[in-house]
Amino acid sequence: MSVRKFFSLKTFSIAVTTALLVACGSSNTTKTQIPTTSNGSDPQQFGAKYSGRNYQQAVFMPVSQVENQSAVINQGDFLTQLSNVQSYSSKLSDRFYGNYEKITNWVLSGANVSELSKFGINPQIMRGFDGYQNVLMTGYYSPVLHARRSPQGQFQNPIYRMPANKRFSRAQIYAGALAGQGLELAYSDSMLENFLLGVQGSGYVDFGDGNLNYFAYAGQNGFPYTAVGRLLVEDGEVPKEKMSIQAIREWGNRNPSRVQSLLERNSSYVFFKNDPSGKVKGSAGVPLVPMASVASDRNIVPSGTVLLVEVPDIDNNGNWLGTHKLHLMVVLDVGGAVKGHHFDLYRGIGDQAGHIAGLSKHYGRVWVLQ
Repeated sequence: MSVRKFFSLKTFSIAVTTALLVACGSSNTTKTQIPTTSNGSDPQQFGAKYSGRNYQQAVFMPVSQVENQSAVINQGDFLTQLSNVQSYSSKLSDRFYGNYEKITNWVLSGANVSELSKFGINPQIMRGFDGYQNVLMTGYYSPVLHARRSPQGQFQNPIYRMPANKRFSRAQIYAGALAGQGLELAYSDSMLENFLLGVQGSGYVDFGDGNLNYFAYAGQNGFPYTAVGRLLVEDGEVPKEKMSIQAIREWGNRNPSRVQSLLERNSSYVFFKNDPSGKVKGSAGVPLVPMASVASDRNIVPSGTVLLVEVPDIDNNGNWLGTHKLHLMVVLDVGGAVKGHHFDLYRGIGDQAGHIAGLSKHYGRVWVLQ
């Protein structure tokens, strides 16, 4: 089971409307149906583009050349990620051996996107959620929680390993259903941060000794997942257009006495295990390199696939800056809310990575390299 199974809070639901027809001023596309997001905003504010693009019906369409001719900015990180794949997954290495070899040769020669064909690499552009090649890109990260090995002071919130009997709801677990069984891995200072650790599926725990301990996903209690972000929106607590992990944290800070009752409305509960390797791994069992690995819907893009991703540039407030940068990435994870033309980009470890991940709900093009 994937460590990304419970990523739902940052999901940016898309609803295509049929009412708005906008002239794009392009000889290629004279009238383009512009969709809106589920909160009614224009996806062009988040990096989507329509001018000059033709509607695409096929999920993947071969192209003779990648339209974005800018430089690939993460060549070294990508080669490190590919090395991790080859070291940790013989299955993926064997399956994609020829593809990895020619892409590696291309990267070592400078990764000039205009020279893909010289190395026998055939790019295929993805359709996007709207048919105009706009692919949704969210983000996930590895949080760092502050905790102690035994309850003390503000550290009173247990993080549990997998029990023999896991069929207890979140409310039952909060009420003590697992207490006294020696299942506690740590005691953190925040019930909400424990919950968000479960949303991410894995993360690090700082016991205050200067070392970080990696807690990996171990399993789930079998109850259905309910996104608390959606509950806050439905309850009128947070505007839909403002929903993010930051917004949930801010709500929790304003309403500390209501946090437990909110979380109990999501009966699903995640258990962890201490992973001494300290390496963040995706569902493929491969250590992840920030911004060189992604989670995908494997029914569309399987693990091990190499992507050329047009990542939207955003500022520290989540505003799109009007530009994209090319990254090479490998699909190495999955997510329960990652469906269709949607990728979840691994952003890294800690608060800043989490801040950007929580604001990511933007669009760019994606080329599958074969």
